[in-house]
Amino acid sequence: MKVYILYGSATGNAEYIAKDLAASINNASSSADALPFTSADCMEMNHFKRKKLLETWSSPPDPSPTPSQIQNKHAVIAICSTTGNGDAPENASRFLRFLKKPPPPAAGASSSSSSPPLHRVAFAVLGLGDTNYDQFCASGKAIDRKLAEWGGTRAVPLACADEATGLEATVEPWLEGVLGGLAA
Repeated sequence: MKVYILYGSATGNAEYIAKDLAASINNASSSADALPFTSADCMEMNHFKRKKLLETWSSPPDPSPTPSQIQNKHAVIAICSTTGNGDAPENASRFLRFLKKPPPPAAGASSSSSSPPLHRVAFAVLGLGDTNYDQFCASGKAIDRKLAEWGGTRAVPLACADEATGLEATVEPWLEGVLGGLAA
């Protein structure tokens, strides 16, 4: 089973967390470590159109390699920082603007079908921010809200990590539970 990891990062923290998580999944798939996912595709959020992710996520996931690994939703992890006065980082701004539009119909859905475009997606969001600013984790909160509005299923609650008190206090526990939450 594949997990998609998208990141939006201004200072590199979100990118580091995303790439480290992807590497641990991809390295474990070639070892004896058992993880619920066999591969991870990690990219900047703004690459979602180039990679045709909306079309991919609107289709059923590929069959799992073994019957015990049945996955009926695409697993998506979004890790995004907030910069400036509640702004998305440059490498996530187009993705967030796209999500703020009204959702298009699901690919292959008839005009009478009421399935939202992300009804085949289970997602988890990690927001990074700083409580010294008014718009704490605004980008992560907006992405979490919009993925749900577009029909995605929230697999684990939104986590908001605070740079002012130390990101690791939130990031580490979230990383420990996110893959299990998405696989459930």
